[in-house]
Amino acid sequence: MRRLGENRMINRRTLMLATASALAAPRIARADAVSSYPDRPIKIVVPAPPGGQSDITIRLVVDGIRESFRQPFVIENRGGASGAIGIDYAAKQPADGYTLLVSVAGGLVVNPLFDSRVPFNALRDFAPITQFGLSTNCLFVRSGLPVKSLQDLVQYAKARPGELTYASIGNGTISHIYTELFAKTVGIDLLHVPFKGGSAAVQELIAGRVDMMIIDFTTGDQPMREGLLRGLAVTGTKRWPLSAEIPTFQEQQVPLTLIGWNGLFAPRGTPQPILKRLSEAANKMVQDPENLDRLLKIGLIPSGTTPEEFEAIIRSDTEQWREAVKMSGAKPE
Repeated sequence: MRRLGENRMINRRTLMLATASALAAPRIARADAVSSYPDRPIKIVVPAPPGGQSDITIRLVVDGIRESFRQPFVIENRGGASGAIGIDYAAKQPADGYTLLVSVAGGLVVNPLFDSRVPFNALRDFAPITQFGLSTNCLFVRSGLPVKSLQDLVQYAKARPGELTYASIGNGTISHIYTELFAKTVGIDLLHVPFKGGSAAVQELIAGRVDMMIIDFTTGDQPMREGLLRGLAVTGTKRWPLSAEIPTFQEQQVPLTLIGWNGLFAPRGTPQPILKRLSEAANKMVQDPENLDRLLKIGLIPSGTTPEEFEAIIRSDTEQWREAVKMSGAKPE
């Protein structure tokens, strides 16, 4: 017969082995899930209607990487509330690589800084995958406004305080923050007219019912080339390659150097090997010379980053946008 002490030792050893096995099981299952990724369709949330910069960019990327992943990519457009509806939805999905998010800086970073009621946080809730590109914005004015330069506009507005109107694609969006920051910096008083999207705002600008707007080149470039709008200044530190005749704000002594971006994300906690694989595949597409013109035409200067590089960019941009929102004086409705 076994002595009581031996039985206790056997029971303890059995319990330890069972515990170790139980603890190892989730790790093994997770490793298997990563090694077999993807084994079902991948959903990509675009928090905007079809046809915009984010939508066009991700479809270009997906067309190039679909074959290597051997699974369908399903694009799901969830617009509304300046992107907040789609972003919040994506934040609440499992961190397994099967739900991704495409977002611009305005929706993901600026929104929560502008309005504390927004339920998500860029770095708390999302793991960056890659930055597709940088998105330069331009100050457009209606063709009938009698100004030819940024300095002309400032002088014209100072002579008519509170009379000139500017459109934005919504309260708290980059177009709103940028213009308020511009007005505060140069000391002019403008009236804000928010719209629910860029197309509606630009149509009103073309019709002459608003005087100016800061928006990406995707939306304003073609009307400008048709003589329906006039471009006066671009954000960032470099001129836009396809409209190099338009100087930057900085060149005209107005320090609006912040620049937007467009990128790919997964819910925070998604395994690093999955993030790395997605990043490397997407970067091959955005850095392909054959895609350069296509991306420029929708308002992006292609970049492509590692997840770590993109996270560092977002941390830096968050602090800069925080200060910009504060300086602009813009408030939630």
